[in-house]
Amino acid sequence: WLANMAPGAAERFPDFAAWAADPAREAEGLRLARRPGDVQPLFLALARELDRNPKVSDVPGTPLTGNMLRQALQNALYGDAAFAPLARLVKAAQDPQGRPSPAPDLARPMPDEDASLMVAAICNDVRWPGPATGYARRVAADRARYPLTAGMPASITPCAFWRHDGEPRPTRITDEGPSNVLMIQSLRDPATPYAGALKMRSALGARARMVTVEQGGHGMYLGNGNACGDRVVSDFLVTGKRPGRDTHCPNRPGAAGGVS
Repeated sequence: WLANMAPGAAERFPDFAAWAADPAREAEGLRLARRPGDVQPLFLALARELDRNPKVSDVPGTPLTGNMLRQALQNALYGDAAFAPLARLVKAAQDPQGRPSPAPDLARPMPDEDASLMVAAICNDVRWPGPATGYARRVAADRARYPLTAGMPASITPCAFWRHDGEPRPTRITDEGPSNVLMIQSLRDPATPYAGALKMRSALGARARMVTVEQGGHGMYLGNGNACGDRVVSDFLVTGKRPGRDTHCPNRPGAAGGVS
């Protein structure tokens, strides 16, 4: 799951790059580059500079670092509505007189209850590689292949030191069981990429239908989705009815969607 965030971010970033290079951003003061292809080099160079020289932010005692900027990117890729705050952060970091304003969830430590819940869930799911199993090598390879996430998804976690009573046995996804599953998935999900959804869909077989939404982001129902996908999921929740086949929802207003 964690390792998927590296290719997920790489697949999703072009959406932000296109947005940040759009001339419409000029009026907002948020245009980062003239061309979409220039946005990633700009971002990577800024992150490296912040690695070397963290920038004083408007949160006392919490400078903006390269890793904080990378995490701000990862968070922003979850939904288009977060593109503007990320661009403002980049602009402020570029400005010699600027004072970046990191989001509250980045400027303070993760609450203990959130950290313990997340770690307990992922570490008890399966047995992770131990601490002496080549994490540094994997991080270096992941950083080279996916520079936007800088090796974070391949890095060591508390799970490497987790003690298990017996061998964890993950639930096996199969095509045996009732045909009552509806999946909804964006084409460019930064956390759970489309390729993984296709594998899940294949494993479930005739038990499932999948709604593919032609956009990026994570969480495709209601606030972050589109009218076509929302309608299919709402109908399922209210009536229990699903499309007869897998459905593709184009990313344009009023799109009705169609079978695939």
